[in-house]
Amino acid sequence: MKKGEIIIPDTYKYIAAFLTMRCNLSCSFCINSLGNEVKFNRNEFNEISGEEWVNALNKIESKQNLPITLGGGEPFLHKDFIYIINNLKPELNIDILTNLMWGKKGLEKFISDVDPNRVKRDSPYSSIRVSYHPEAMNDAVKLADNVKLLQDKGFSIGIWSVLYPSSTQLSSISDTMQFICKDKEIDFRTKSFTGVYKGEPYGDYSKFPKSTLQEKTKSCKCKTSELLIGPKGDTYRCHRDLYARENPIGNITDNSFSVEDDFMDCDKYGQCNPCDVKVTTNNKQELGHTSVEIKEIQST
Repeated sequence: MKKGEIIIPDTYKYIAAFLTMRCNLSCSFCINSLGNEVKFNRNEFNEISGEEWVNALNKIESKQNLPITLGGGEPFLHKDFIYIINNLKPELNIDILTNLMWGKKGLEKFISDVDPNRVKRDSPYSSIRVSYHPEAMNDAVKLADNVKLLQDKGFSIGIWSVLYPSSTQLSSISDTMQFICKDKEIDFRTKSFTGVYKGEPYGDYSKFPKSTLQEKTKSCKCKTSELLIGPKGDTYRCHRDLYARENPIGNITDNSFSVEDDFMDCDKYGQCNPCDVKVTTNNKQELGHTSVEIKEIQST
């Protein structure tokens, strides 16, 4: 191993670089703030520069089917968003999670400055995945038009929407967006809702019962399959710690940083973020995956 090189264990299924936690939307069901007893404030996360991101991420030795996913918050709000894309080494594939609320100038700059082939890979889903949130987005047609514009320019892009169980959300998806996307030949997919609606929990947490949305916590040992990198470069073992800005296990900008592949002590079982313990699909879209493995859960 070369000095400073970051080797990703074979057990890891996801690498996420949260460039910023800032967002230009305010969705009531945002997963960033769900499940934590710590108040989530998007504007309290310090951010490293694009140059620092590039220098750190370029130390990663990953696999072809394991891209660096740029997300947030809304990653476009990071001032060096395009610089980061254009300066990551070509051996690293890139995915982007975005709401695409970039404005006309933002879209034009992205099209002008980014090679579509830089954000494209052999995958069962699009490399740029646009979130459609009807309660915070007034114009479904405009969003689809912007996606179509990027698609026609050669970008691998599609629209995803969460099946949040409000009548407004579901009708906007089933009665509007899915037909717009069909007419425009845009890949449109839905994701099950994770969280609480009208006092009822949604999501399959059967693998680790009572691991989330609980008042009391227990001790356990936890092992992640994801490299989660916060806006300051700190790395975390789970989304719960990331959003709470607690218990960082390292910082990717440090030359001595390495990725751990071991079980770690935890005392927050019961307040896990649903992202980590929900039974879902892996990076190959195969059902039955959870982001973490948990053992030795406290019995009482």
